[in-house]
Amino acid sequence: MTDSVYIIRFNHLAEGIHEYDFSIDDSFFAKREESIIKQAKVEVKVALHKDSGGMHLNLSMIGDVAVDCVRCLEGFRMPIEIEKSLLVKMVDEVNEEYDDEDEIYISKKAIEIDLAHSLYDFLTLEIPYCPVHPEDENGVETCNPDVLKYIKKQETKTEKKDEENEGDARWSELKKIKLN
Repeated sequence: MTDSVYIIRFNHLAEGIHEYDFSIDDSFFAKREESIIKQAKVEVKVALHKDSGGMHLNLSMIGDVAVDCVRCLEGFRMPIEIEKSLLVKMVDEVNEEYDDEDEIYISKKAIEIDLAHSLYDFLTLEIPYCPVHPEDENGVETCNPDVLKYIKKQETKTEKKDEENEGDARWSELKKIKLN
């Protein structure tokens, strides 16, 4: 048994659909030092369909998470809306290497499912590789204006340096080299 609050006990459930509600907050990610998400407010609804052949879970996650912008390095709240389905397969010997995005394997002797790992994966994979502040309703960037000014200033310097190098004969000789 674990101390997770994201556990569904299924051993005494009748066949049919059973619904559960969970909340994910900052404490969920505090236990995971490697997480790119530090704060969250996400409501999770789970519909467990149990029948004689096994179990199927439909998960709905709505809320927001706090991530850092890779452009200006300031945090912002990113809205999250996820719909996922999980097929639960009962096996004699559990090997977590076989788990994937759509299936989880549990022992035939198990009496409960801990969804914490799957919820963490779904939320983390929803974050873009390079999260940046979204634009406002007028299409204006919402990053820190001082950082944006600095970035534009550096881009201008780089462009000027590139223009200066174009007149340099050494660079024109290098441009003739074909790499493919």
